[in-house]
Amino acid sequence: MKWFVALVIVLNLVVAMYGSLKQRPPLDVHAQEVSPGQVKLLPANWTPDASAPKAQASAPVDKPAASAPAAKTVASAAKAQLPAKPAAKAEASKPSAKAKPAPQDKPAAAAVEPAKLACYRWGGLNDSLLARVRGGVPTLKLKPAQMSEDSKQESKGSGRLWVYYPPLATQAETKTLSAELKDKGFDNYIVSSDEFKGNLSLGLFGKEDAAKTLVARLKAAGYDKAVIKSKDQPSHQTTLTFKDLDAAQAEHLKALQKRLTPGIALKGC
Repeated sequence: MKWFVALVIVLNLVVAMYGSLKQRPPLDVHAQEVSPGQVKLLPANWTPDASAPKAQASAPVDKPAASAPAAKTVASAAKAQLPAKPAAKAEASKPSAKAKPAPQDKPAAAAVEPAKLACYRWGGLNDSLLARVRGGVPTLKLKPAQMSEDSKQESKGSGRLWVYYPPLATQAETKTLSAELKDKGFDNYIVSSDEFKGNLSLGLFGKEDAAKTLVARLKAAGYDKAVIKSKDQPSHQTTLTFKDLDAAQAEHLKALQKRLTPGIALKGC
């Protein structure tokens, strides 16, 4: 029995030595068959990408436990980089501490302002114009304290006598009168300056008899309002002041001035 066991051991050793000493024949690559459909032609400028194998080799395989913390770390880092827009928006929505409070409603009494009263001056008016204006003032229905007069005396003269005819109610009527007088042989023109603006000037005379003769001729023709004025004779200039006028009175006064003295405008005071 012992010799049989010794024989088996010897045979096993011989077989082991034979297997280790025997060399395998070299693998013939060209002998392997390749399908034509699996052949892929590479371009002429193709170069192998050395980084791809390394990246694949360096990537961890079958390590879910390690990749989960890494993904969590990346997600937390990205969340930290995001701007805190909701917080800024919440702060912007809060009312500013320096914002001015809304103005309170004013009392109803202050909201209603009293109507402003007007004040006008009408001057300078010579004696004839003053008489015409005084005739139209009662239509304004003024109180005694609403009108006042201020008169001053002026001396302007050249040593001659001036014959003039007062203007009519409107400028158009005065122009018509001027044309009528010219047709009847009375030369004249409408004064366009100084305090006698709008009057019809009929001439200057060095002698009083000549001036009176012209006035007599005018009266005979139906024009009996001609006036003789000495340039050496002092003239009175009057200014009327109208104050505390309501809107209706102010409009009535403006209409009266345009009708009676179109050449002398009202002035504010």
